[in-house]
Amino acid sequence: MASLSLLGFWLFSLTQATPELHSTDHLRMFALQGDSVTLPCGIPSIKSCSSINWLMEERFGFVSEVVKAGRVIAPSGHRHRLLKDCSLEITHLDLNDTWFYSCQSGSLNSNVSLQLLEISESKSSKDLIELHCFLNTFKGSICSKNDGTHIKWSAEDDTPINGSRFRVENECFSKLFITKKPTDHHRKWKCHLTQKDEVKATTSYTTTVEGGIEEVFAAVGESVSLTCSTTSLLGPRGTPVWAMWGKPLKEQSQTKAFNVNKDSKLLIGEVSSVHAGDYECSESAGERSIVLNTVRLHTLDVIAEPGPGEQNLTLTCLLTCAKQCESDFTLTWSGSDQKGRQSELMSVNNTLIKELRVPVRSTRSDELTCSVHREGARVASKKWGSVHSLQTSAWVGLLISLLVCAVAGGLCTYIHKRKHNRDAETDEASIGMTHVYDVIQEVNNEELQEQGPVNRETTALYDLLQAVN
Repeated sequence: MASLSLLGFWLFSLTQATPELHSTDHLRMFALQGDSVTLPCGIPSIKSCSSINWLMEERFGFVSEVVKAGRVIAPSGHRHRLLKDCSLEITHLDLNDTWFYSCQSGSLNSNVSLQLLEISESKSSKDLIELHCFLNTFKGSICSKNDGTHIKWSAEDDTPINGSRFRVENECFSKLFITKKPTDHHRKWKCHLTQKDEVKATTSYTTTVEGGIEEVFAAVGESVSLTCSTTSLLGPRGTPVWAMWGKPLKEQSQTKAFNVNKDSKLLIGEVSSVHAGDYECSESAGERSIVLNTVRLHTLDVIAEPGPGEQNLTLTCLLTCAKQCESDFTLTWSGSDQKGRQSELMSVNNTLIKELRVPVRSTRSDELTCSVHREGARVASKKWGSVHSLQTSAWVGLLISLLVCAVAGGLCTYIHKRKHNRDAETDEASIGMTHVYDVIQEVNNEELQEQGPVNRETTALYDLLQAVN
């Protein structure tokens, strides 16, 4: 490794800079620790990389050779690779990889600066969370405010942070102050570095609140896993135990709905509104129990029923909260071609309700979604499946079936059962008409037995109904 003084490096760069890319007009690149990056060599019309040298200015003012005459010679050469276009690839980035690089060939050179975006937490006060986001070269340094870069904060879904309990200070590094809540436990915050309004790098940080509650939102009918702890406090001595509202799950009637995997995560295979609640994962330590994590689960559901008249459909979005729903929870309906009227947000006990009334025809080519937002950030959503034209024709077939029932009596029971078996996979599509099927099913099975064997005419009638549907 050859070492030059910092002054020598910059004199060398200035005397050999090309008109296309001067050392004072170098390319700036941004990345994260652990990432990979490719530094381009800005020298035009390179015929062979055998003439290429890459130099790096180290943090303490020395310059080291990374590539010499087309060969990687850096001590950490296993992380460096010279590509076919003479650009320099660096993997598993760390802070020692930052600052300035120079690609040189004969009397030509081009310069690149590499900076890493970092985020950290500063312990400021008991009631405040303070996060810092900065470029590593500006840590503790004075920087120009006209360098064209900006730092922005967002929630996990990239929604800009907004609210009275948040405050941002922007300098060479940005500070986010958060008035602490128990539910900030295991919550993720993002920091974005932009240059000319284009995002160049994004990093995130997950906050931990002592004695806090991890808040999880799940859609009804889907699966969800609740984390016990990233690391066990007791090691191999104890087996974590999950409880809901302080009662061990193994003692509850819903035991079959829960499963604990080898990582001690609690899996709920098919979420329902009754699963909303507070869950605790704990380990026994002698006569006492240590809580490893507390998770508050809220559930989101969408139901549909015919509205007034046969032309409307009422979709109801319900957020069932573990306890009283927070004031910063909201529900919204969205769709690519929404032609409906939304109700005001209603709160009943521990449930938020928002209805959407739509014409049946407008749902044929539309997919409507209800989303729950926390402090403006979307945390969960549930779609209501479209009623396509083929599915809508099932309504016509159902009306014919009802007419046949009125004429043939118990015969429709057999028809319905045959049809029900074939259409089991399309139950979701007929969500708004399930109550009609329930009426049909109330026909006594004994009436079917009195009919005796079903003849060919009956089968033909069923096949006709199938063709209509």
